[in-house]
Amino acid sequence: MGWKVALGVLLFLSFHYASGLWRLANQSGGMETKFSRLAVDEHRAYLIGQNLLVLVAYAILAVAAWLIVMPLVSSLRRKSPSMPGWREVALACASCALIHGYFMFRLMHSRPYFTSDAAFGDWYYRILDWPPEAIQAEINAVLFEILPWAVLAAVVVWWWRQCGKTGRLAMAALMVAGITLSFWRPAQAELIQNAGSGKKPMNVLMVGSDSLRGDRLGYAGYAPERKDGPAADGVSPAIDAWARDAVVFDNCRTSMGSTLESNISMMSSTYPHTHGIRQMFASREEVDAMNARVTPLARLLAEKGYDTAAVGDWCAGFYELAPLGFEDIEVSSFDSFRIYMSQAVFLSHFVVPLYFDNELGYELFPQIRSFAQFVTPEVVTERVEDRVAAQAASGRPFFWHVFYSSNHLPFRAAEPYCRMFADPSYSGKNATGVDFDIDQFIGGTDVEDKWSALPEAEAQQIRALYDGCTRQFDECFRRILAALDEHGLKENTIVVLTADHGDDLYEPGVTLGHGLSFNGAGHSFHVPLAIYLPGQGPLRFDEQVRTIDIAPTLADLTGVTVPPEWEGRSLVPWIEDPEAAHDRPYFGETQFPFIQLKVPGIERPHLPPMDELTVIDSDFNFQFVLKDEYREKVVEAKQRCLRSREWKLVCTPTIEGTRHFTLFHLPTDPECLRDVAGEHPQVMERMRRALERWIDEKMETPLEAIFPESAGG
Repeated sequence: MGWKVALGVLLFLSFHYASGLWRLANQSGGMETKFSRLAVDEHRAYLIGQNLLVLVAYAILAVAAWLIVMPLVSSLRRKSPSMPGWREVALACASCALIHGYFMFRLMHSRPYFTSDAAFGDWYYRILDWPPEAIQAEINAVLFEILPWAVLAAVVVWWWRQCGKTGRLAMAALMVAGITLSFWRPAQAELIQNAGSGKKPMNVLMVGSDSLRGDRLGYAGYAPERKDGPAADGVSPAIDAWARDAVVFDNCRTSMGSTLESNISMMSSTYPHTHGIRQMFASREEVDAMNARVTPLARLLAEKGYDTAAVGDWCAGFYELAPLGFEDIEVSSFDSFRIYMSQAVFLSHFVVPLYFDNELGYELFPQIRSFAQFVTPEVVTERVEDRVAAQAASGRPFFWHVFYSSNHLPFRAAEPYCRMFADPSYSGKNATGVDFDIDQFIGGTDVEDKWSALPEAEAQQIRALYDGCTRQFDECFRRILAALDEHGLKENTIVVLTADHGDDLYEPGVTLGHGLSFNGAGHSFHVPLAIYLPGQGPLRFDEQVRTIDIAPTLADLTGVTVPPEWEGRSLVPWIEDPEAAHDRPYFGETQFPFIQLKVPGIERPHLPPMDELTVIDSDFNFQFVLKDEYREKVVEAKQRCLRSREWKLVCTPTIEGTRHFTLFHLPTDPECLRDVAGEHPQVMERMRRALERWIDEKMETPLEAIFPESAGG
């Protein structure tokens, strides 16, 4: 009988393996891009190897399924001794299908974000909502917590009865080993002790979401259009409540609207032209030079005995490329082409996320722990909660950067967030996320025209999706604060809320994207900055600051000496004396030119699309890197900006090799739609000299030197 059960199990798993291969072969939807062709033409052996590796998972499942199904088939066999062999095979196959279906519902209960984005709200999600709400928690506990343990106990008892003395000894040894491994944890409190017996150093926790705008949070005055049901609490109720006791800087800007470059600037307090990473597809030589050139805050705090860690999902994957002094990196890998391919293989074989999203799975297949679709905002939050609990036991001070992908395009939040702020009657193609064609984005040059043609109703839906993403991030933020409070760390932890950049959301003069131009109001360069300081009362500043000022501020607060090469300045003097606050000059540059957005009246330098600008470097972990011949051309084509309280000056290189300047008066034209350079020649000339000095000489000019009569400009 055993071999017949094994045959049924193998038939079931063989079907799923074949289905996985079919999904992998067809998941591109028939689109032929440079990179999809490259995967097949030049990395065929690697793809085959990854599919063979997945067979290990199937083999483990085959053994587990055989052990579980055997007791059931055996019991039915005893009731029907004349059962034909083919029925035993069919029964084993049907039992596997039943188990598989159970685990699918269990996944929808505990990890709904692993299923297709398009499936949110479909009928099978609603099955779990059928029981009355008053008893849903109890039913779920029985189904998903008690039932699996009861079945496992029954299976163990059955096999115990089948085994002889030697078999029972082996089973007992395995059970003891399993229980020991389940409860064993390193004795961190004994391994890591906080030196000294005086006052505890302050912990520092930075929390951010990629593309989170500084003006689109409740405490910044933003309220969504929809205000019924859960939407009535706004987009950020937890953040808003926390910010009431924080030091808030309403006008903070990043020097580049791109994740890798902006985070390097923030953590090392240097402009991109100083640290040397001017676009997101950096080469090994550029990364090595940057690492040798900068002194990141995490390195300084690690030298003082701090535990330093970067935790995040795919938007935090840049830390794999540039750790920036953090000793522990727990993020989703992203920029390696082979990681793309490996993730495609593992997710095509859905048994991997279904059965191996656990500690055993991470040990067997460590790469899945960092796959983008595995590491969701919920997973990041759970990891931070676990880390907080362990850190509280250790007593060691910490500096962590927790970084989410929540607000990044294509704005796909989980239920209920994706529909929370949208028009209930909307049924278009942007229902649960922006209908974003990545192949068109990396291989096309007319994306701006297509985005500009989007009807206002679709733009409104996209803004609602973004608000839902913010609300999901707000829930993650709330849980982290709750974990600090639960473990007694709240009043010894500086908490910083910020972001790498913002995003354009179809405001006047712009469409979608971030950091691609200084058109419009510049929302993609405006980020939140709020700092909770235990023992410090709430403060609020509307003076202009920069993300390069964050590291010096935290260095001041933790007693770290500021390195001389840092270009930002501490904000602690403002906190100690609010009357000392005055605007700081904002200098910025655009990012990698995925799109060369139009500027009225000029023609910009021509650059090819992303898939022609970049190459995959097999000697650099198969990273995407900018081709050597375009390094200078990309930098030379960048827009630059100088901004004061009243004025914004934008410099745009032209195809003729000249520089085109546009000046905007912010109090009367916040959307920056009317160039007033001709009306204010003195302002234009002063700001032009300062901006060109920053571009050519890499020197920042203080606002009081640009406008001696008014330091605020």
